[in-house]
Amino acid sequence: MSTTKKAIVDPDKCIGCNTCPLIDPDTFEMETTSYKAIVKPTAPPVNEKTEMACSSCPVNAISIVED
Repeated sequence: MSTTKKAIVDPDKCIGCNTCPLIDPDTFEMETTSYKAIVKPTAPPVNEKTEMACSSCPVNAISIVED
């Protein structure tokens, strides 16, 4: 059985800098009331853009975990 990976955002760490949606708009968006990043319900599997967004987060709020 193969495992898939998904991105998760820790809302307590997120500062709403908008970096992740700029890098990977297919996976991330800004939540309209908290102004923090969230993973879209329709997010594709983790890819290079998702990994780049994770590594570019200035407060390390994004993690990539096995689903």
